[in-house]
Amino acid sequence: MPLRVLHVAAECAPFAKVGGLGDVVGALPAALAAAGAEASVVMPLYGGPDGAVAQAAGPLAFVSEGHVALGDARLGYRVWRSDSLPRPEGALGVPVFFVDEPVHFGARGVYFRTEDGLPFENGPARFVAFQLAVLDWLGSGSAPEVDVLHLHDNHAALVPAFQRYGAVDACVRALPTVFTVHSADHQGEVPQNLWERLGLDLPDVRAITTGGEVNAMASAIGLAGVVTTVSPSYALELASDDGVAHGLAARFAAAGERFVGVLNGIDPDVWCPETDRHLPHTYSARDLAGKADTKAAVCAALNLDAARPLVAFVGRLMPEKGVEVLLPGADAIVRTTPAAVVLLGTGDPEHEAEVRGLAGMLARDGFGDRFAAVVAFDERLAHRLYAAADVFLMPSRSEPCGLGQMYAMAYGTPPVVHAVGGLRDTVEPWDGLDGTGFRFDAFTPDALVASVVEALAVYADGPAWRRLQQTAMAADFTWGASARAYADLYRRVTADGPAAVAPGAGVR
Repeated sequence: MPLRVLHVAAECAPFAKVGGLGDVVGALPAALAAAGAEASVVMPLYGGPDGAVAQAAGPLAFVSEGHVALGDARLGYRVWRSDSLPRPEGALGVPVFFVDEPVHFGARGVYFRTEDGLPFENGPARFVAFQLAVLDWLGSGSAPEVDVLHLHDNHAALVPAFQRYGAVDACVRALPTVFTVHSADHQGEVPQNLWERLGLDLPDVRAITTGGEVNAMASAIGLAGVVTTVSPSYALELASDDGVAHGLAARFAAAGERFVGVLNGIDPDVWCPETDRHLPHTYSARDLAGKADTKAAVCAALNLDAARPLVAFVGRLMPEKGVEVLLPGADAIVRTTPAAVVLLGTGDPEHEAEVRGLAGMLARDGFGDRFAAVVAFDERLAHRLYAAADVFLMPSRSEPCGLGQMYAMAYGTPPVVHAVGGLRDTVEPWDGLDGTGFRFDAFTPDALVASVVEALAVYADGPAWRRLQQTAMAADFTWGASARAYADLYRRVTADGPAAVAPGAGVR
């Protein structure tokens, strides 16, 4: 019988996606079937049964209802099921369970703000309530049989503490856990007054606190059976660099052999230039004509000169994505090279304003057909830019794994990346004969521009560029190897037992 795994997460594409976490949780469960694991997903029902998430999930089947206590508050919840998360073979979809808890998830926003831009009044308690409801449901008799809980990021990181020290059913307490850190930038701090309302009796609360607040990620690092992150290089950085780990490097290091890096994959059914429904013209590594036609269409829509090399960025406009290097670098690329540049993304309001300001300045200086900025979340345009661009920019300050560089390579768009985390693991520097892209080490605009100039020199050599494109497109970043690695970890943690490891010790 295959191992039965329940993924507990805040996002799952296509129902709710803010970043790479949603893509991973939307693709990994289906890939696990071929690796001998049967997977399902549980996530919040943002906006309730009448919201956009429910509509995207199609017909929802009622599963059960219950309530949990959060201090003096009694929170009622319902669980709904959808089978619309597809499997690769097109059979009945992966089950996705939605927790409908209207006090904390009645609004449609996923994280810090509602879709109307208003901050959540009960923000710190939202995912605490979600995790309590999931554990209560698992002990209710109405949940599917589960062998392993796969917990994703800080939104599910308190589950091991609740299992060990909370009032949960014995069968739930015994469930082994795998905890995956998708990014250490957001660790899930729980204010002390909220934590005290939970009434957990921990032997040493200092083991799960940082800076005077309970730290959900620190808790899971110590208490989960196995801890993973999304690339081998990021695992090394987290265990050795407190800047990357945001204060948790010693805790990652103390996890020892319990802590491993497993590279993410991408879904070839979604990210494939031969079948991508978002593209005006499809193409393959054997015949790249459709890529040139897509570039012409995109440049016409954005008022860019299609005769020039097109350099694109798609991502969040935030410090960790390298915005402080990206914006001056883009300015210099437009002014000092023959390329045109397009930026697509949303993020911090001040950085969105800087992008708009850069666009206005370049237009006034006569570069209006060389630079375009689309400050929006636009999935269709993102697919088109991966296909249309000649060079893809990913100058992240830190990058746990990164998916954009993998998408770009699949579409024959060699990436220029800062050599950190998963970018180092996935992009092989072009050496004149082999490679998949270009890397730079110094986190500066000058280093980014120099790497783009290097790429443009290869671009000018048509045969060499086509060889580079085809090598990049041949790279295998599908989920197969990663799913097999996770299946091995599930078998390992079930053999070792759920809490056979003391906090901070290694599984030997």
